[in-house]
Amino acid sequence: MTLTQIEYTLALAREGHFGRAAQACCVSQPTLSAQIQKLEQELGVTLFDRSRSPIAPTKIGHRVLEQAKRGYSELKIIKEMVDETLNGVQGALELGVIPTLCPYLVPLFLKSLNEHYPGLTLNVSELTTQNCLEALENEQIDAALIATRESREKFVQNALYEEEMLLFANPDSPLLKSKKVSVRKIRIEDIWLLEEGHCLRDQVIKLCELRLKSSNLPGNLNFRSGNLESLRLLVRKDFGCTLLPWLSTLHLSPQEKQLLRSFSKPIPTRTLYLTQARINSKKNAVAALKSEVLTALAGVTPKAHHR
Repeated sequence: MTLTQIEYTLALAREGHFGRAAQACCVSQPTLSAQIQKLEQELGVTLFDRSRSPIAPTKIGHRVLEQAKRGYSELKIIKEMVDETLNGVQGALELGVIPTLCPYLVPLFLKSLNEHYPGLTLNVSELTTQNCLEALENEQIDAALIATRESREKFVQNALYEEEMLLFANPDSPLLKSKKVSVRKIRIEDIWLLEEGHCLRDQVIKLCELRLKSSNLPGNLNFRSGNLESLRLLVRKDFGCTLLPWLSTLHLSPQEKQLLRSFSKPIPTRTLYLTQARINSKKNAVAALKSEVLTALAGVTPKAHHR
């Protein structure tokens, strides 16, 4: 049994297809298939049901794969530990970031991270919260920046800062007549939301939960967009309002900032978490990332937001 065989086996379990698994491992399909067969012969069991599409683990295969995943992760930690001891923080760090955070936070620390850790290559993937969590479990990413609290059994989370949510309204909206806005004054039919799958949508709905339950949801609540910029432009040019995280408002023009309003208490907020799997071979690199993110946030956010 070799580390390579385990790597190929885990890739096939993840991809459910020999071709995609081979591509993920940067080897030919025959090479990957042969190594998996050798492992099956050594163990004396069939790990995969090849008659199914996608290919799926057998009953015994599931048990073997769970143990193999843990063992593979531990071996990766040993290798990364030695590499970092000898050469410092270097290599590739795979980071997932939710779409409502990625374009506003990543540019704040990217240059500094590169200057302080020239041997570290940061690969950023813009993913929904659910996709971030799945990628962490499948070891496709090393860390994620998300805005929800998750299971302590599966993940380690560090709260980085608490971000205020602001109202962004059309120039003709009567809501702009007040310096602060009560959630109860927002008409449900005027709210533009992100499409399903985005945690910010869920957070806004929760904010208005009692009212939504007793309302007939209008069509514009189902507007299919994963982009805050699209919602902002719709509000400004058309009608209605939306909620924007504080960081996303930093780049607004002076004219657009006139369309922002804070909420009266209780002020809606969201918390940013640096999230990683409990078994992680890139802990030093993630720690370096955390330091850079906190430094970047300290330069732009009010002290009250820091965790």
